[in-house]
Amino acid sequence: MKIIDRWNEFMGPKDERLAAESNRCAAVGYTILIIGSALCLYYGIMLNQVAETTGHPLLTPLGQSVFPVDTALLIIILTSGLISTYLQVRSGTFDTHTRIAQADRIPWDYVALVSLLCGLGLGVTTTAMRILAEVQIVGVENVTWGGDIAIGVVYFTLAFFLAFGLFAATFHSAIDRRRQLERELEE
Repeated sequence: MKIIDRWNEFMGPKDERLAAESNRCAAVGYTILIIGSALCLYYGIMLNQVAETTGHPLLTPLGQSVFPVDTALLIIILTSGLISTYLQVRSGTFDTHTRIAQADRIPWDYVALVSLLCGLGLGVTTTAMRILAEVQIVGVENVTWGGDIAIGVVYFTLAFFLAFGLFAATFHSAIDRRRQLERELEE
């Protein structure tokens, strides 16, 4: 808990207007839906990927001919996430702490830290899910440890650079939006 307290001291107090706007854009139930659904879907993707690469089919011919529900679930999850993110970026409420909300330039240290955490999260999750899927399908003695770790490193790298670009663009948009609101208030 000390690290959270230090983080809040470093970031400064939360802006009430930004907190209210942020709460409008996202809720606890939405977060649970997104995280839970994404993890289940991601695990299903890893199971299918391992099953295909090892020659152990998971679906029967009937199952292969029906509409893929996981694709629809993926589209819904991505759409809801993108809409919420768009609303936050459009309103300029990417972060409710005053240090970020009142930034005049992009906080590169924060962007790099969050991007690193995103990359680590996806890299470790990918590696763990692939190993778990392989253990269940082909047994622990046939797990390709090096390949799974290499895939995790690739996903880490992709997630890091994608998150870095997206967070930088999001902060740029929020700063522009805040400046636009300030100009409108001055007129």
